[in-house]
Amino acid sequence: MTVRSPHRRPSGAIRRLPSGRWQARYTGPDGAMRTIGTFVTKAEADQSLAHEVSRMARGAWHDPRLGEQPLGEWFRGWIATRTDIAESTRMLYRQVLDSWIDAPVPLDSASGRPRAVHLGIRTLASVTPARVREWNHAVLAESTRRVTERWERSGLHAVRVNAAIRTWAAAQGAPLAPTGRIPDWAREGWRAATGGEGVPERPLRHNAGQTAATQAYRLLHAGMAPAVADELITSNPCAIKGAGHRDARDRVERRTVSAQEMWALADAMPERYRASVVIAFCSGLRAGELFALQRKHVDLETGVVRVEQSLAAPRTGQGWFSAPKTRAGKRTVVLPGVAVGALRAHIAAFTPPGRDALTFGTSTGTPLPSSHRSTIFAKARATIGRDDLTWHDQRHSALTLVASTGATLPELMQRAGHASPRAALHYQHAADDSQRRIAERLDQVLGEGPRTA
Repeated sequence: MTVRSPHRRPSGAIRRLPSGRWQARYTGPDGAMRTIGTFVTKAEADQSLAHEVSRMARGAWHDPRLGEQPLGEWFRGWIATRTDIAESTRMLYRQVLDSWIDAPVPLDSASGRPRAVHLGIRTLASVTPARVREWNHAVLAESTRRVTERWERSGLHAVRVNAAIRTWAAAQGAPLAPTGRIPDWAREGWRAATGGEGVPERPLRHNAGQTAATQAYRLLHAGMAPAVADELITSNPCAIKGAGHRDARDRVERRTVSAQEMWALADAMPERYRASVVIAFCSGLRAGELFALQRKHVDLETGVVRVEQSLAAPRTGQGWFSAPKTRAGKRTVVLPGVAVGALRAHIAAFTPPGRDALTFGTSTGTPLPSSHRSTIFAKARATIGRDDLTWHDQRHSALTLVASTGATLPELMQRAGHASPRAALHYQHAADDSQRRIAERLDQVLGEGPRTA
């Protein structure tokens, strides 16, 4: 029961409640009566109502009920209905959603009490820029903690510990067999000398955890954009400058492989996969595209390979193959003569007959698992003293080499299968020697020495 009669206005009303607070209500463009809220003073209620009336007059009014759907529920529907992404990308989005967005993320608080940020249970309309900043801080801290813990555990892996013991024993003048059981005397001696500390495979990166945090922020930003387009919320709350690119700030420059190193790397591979290194270096194909090639995709007479598919990620339910990474990924690549020769010899020796036979499959005709490829590549790169290389560095080397031949941007995009110029421009910049020419010209000018009057 109200104390006073409401103060009528053309588009709403203000009334005083028994509690003494003032309530503002208005009739929306759809004819429904809505309550803005309650206020301590009549002036505050009047001002809030005036703002809402102004928004309706400007055509900027937004129905607050539209954003009542839980954020996690909205994201699951958005991911499920996207038709422009590969199934492996859909799986990645779901994994990021389950790990960071629709999951409680621990947050350090000043009070010392354990807290957690769980965006997924909030409504779309309640996710503000301040809440996104808090969530982003929690994700970055928790991701860094998890990466650090995995790095510390990796040093305790039995393979690395045994390798460390063998290295220590060799330094003591008592080398051990490269395989087999480690003697108790060696294990105890190593523990006494080193404290039994583990040996992680690589030093901990100073930007550890940033990749996962960046992926989570990018997904949140991308999913909020269609919510704005659908008029469920008025604006995207993801407004943290640089959060979607912070992992790139500390990313090391891609390594390149010289032609001599490529041949040495190929020779260090098992004979069945020797030609895969040559083709990767000469074509710039992604690993999934290269190992999904079948006989029907290769024309040795014209030196052409057609990229029409890629190896599907495990657990996608797609069988062996999926569509290329992007629509531009379907392309034709012309190989140089040296690559055609290596491919011809490989097919004759290792590829089974039949149009559907995998060009670079296993001895049983199945796709080469990525874990197996990583293992044999790691041994090959160690053989030539390039432990820093990854398989993808061959693609980078190939496209940098193509750019150095003077290929135009459209030509480079077509050969690489890039959907946008952004990635292709990177290779043109890598091959651009204009900065060196400028430096050489500066040397000529500065080398003239000071002039005397």
